[in-house]
Amino acid sequence: MLPWLLAAGLFVVLELLALARIRSLDGTLDLAGYTQAAWLIAEGREPVMTVTTGAHVLAQQFALLFYPVAWAAELLPRQATLITVNSVALALGVVPLWKICRRIANLRVGAAATLTYAYAVYSTLHVLNLAGFYPEAVALPGLLAAAYFGLQQRWWPYAVCVAVVLAARADLGLAVAGLGGLLLTQGDRRAGRITVVAGLGWLALTSLVLQPAVGDGRYAHLDAFAAYGDSPGSVLWGMLTDPLTVLGDVFAQENWTLFVVLMAPVFFLPILAPRYLLWVLPLQFVYLVADVPQEARFGRQTVAVAAFVFLASAVALSRIGRMGVERVLVDRRVLGALLLAASVFFVADSPTSPYEQPWGWGGRDAADGARLEALELVGPDRSVRASASTVNLLAERDELYELEPTERPEPQIAVSGVDAVVLDLRDVPGWTAVQQAVFRNSLESLGFDQVQDAEGIQVYVRRGT
Repeated sequence: MLPWLLAAGLFVVLELLALARIRSLDGTLDLAGYTQAAWLIAEGREPVMTVTTGAHVLAQQFALLFYPVAWAAELLPRQATLITVNSVALALGVVPLWKICRRIANLRVGAAATLTYAYAVYSTLHVLNLAGFYPEAVALPGLLAAAYFGLQQRWWPYAVCVAVVLAARADLGLAVAGLGGLLLTQGDRRAGRITVVAGLGWLALTSLVLQPAVGDGRYAHLDAFAAYGDSPGSVLWGMLTDPLTVLGDVFAQENWTLFVVLMAPVFFLPILAPRYLLWVLPLQFVYLVADVPQEARFGRQTVAVAAFVFLASAVALSRIGRMGVERVLVDRRVLGALLLAASVFFVADSPTSPYEQPWGWGGRDAADGARLEALELVGPDRSVRASASTVNLLAERDELYELEPTERPEPQIAVSGVDAVVLDLRDVPGWTAVQQAVFRNSLESLGFDQVQDAEGIQVYVRRGT
């Protein structure tokens, strides 16, 4: 029962942190996108996330797992359901990690508890939790459980876990293929070959057939590899013929920072068990060379590597320990160093660090009240372009677009294709009263009336709507 109790305790902490952040109206743009998609599914409409990708919810990573989550969200408050699923998934990673420590690495309770603590305060875990919802968050416990069942040769639960991982994110097919490679090195050749074929086959099917079918007809992630080519084949050829550029992208400064963020909290232990870590490197290589926003590189793209990091850390602790009567004994100084490293990097890097004062989250100020009033003024049916601070409130509608934060928003762009505009003046710092008046007059000349100007939150509605 101990790992389940630890998982329950971690869930309570993660859930309270995530709900407090949302209650403070500090939700992410991605949460708004998935909230919109879940609402559209409930309404029986095509789940096009206009606020983020502008594409079908399956077009980016073919996350089939999102559909049962969206159906569950019909019964409960939608955003709270998404947040809860996210926190439950991340907390459940404790259970397979504990079993790996105890039954695969054969560690004593003290060592298993120390690594579990490192998982609980892992910065990446808290970044994913505060994001609100990502389907791939479910893949973190899924990968750990798949590794555990595979190394235990329990093939039916292993197959279920692999299916969950593949349904969470298409490119995790490479991580699943990595699990197959690990099984091959362990001597389970049949299971290893089947897993490799399943992972690579799913990746090829989704990226080349299914995602284009629900998207715009082309590979969904070409923009991330535009420096190498304009088609999957040309991207691969570009990488092969320009290795120096590839190396430059892989060893960019932010990637070194990512390496430290991933490895330092576990005291760089995975380096001592490279065979359990190397199999995730092909997928991580793809992530490192891709041109994606930093929040994706340090957030949702760390799910697979985090699972392999903790798997390798458990094995590494087993290797540097000594065999006792029944279990591997790990020097207390090593466990103390691991405990210290995890704690130091949590305080230094985690978005829920004490320096962020998470105990003060969940409150609302006058500006938040103005945002809630803006929601009422806009109504449920109008198409809206809104500042990032209000998109989560406005997510349950057919058409929602982000008003990009710029030094001087263009009125014609702000009103294009929408019936309402919600502007948070914090997104345009330094805007003078004259510039605000020019913007307001321009929107009035374009057929919009200002219906709110309170606490820096301005609302404009198209006349006649």
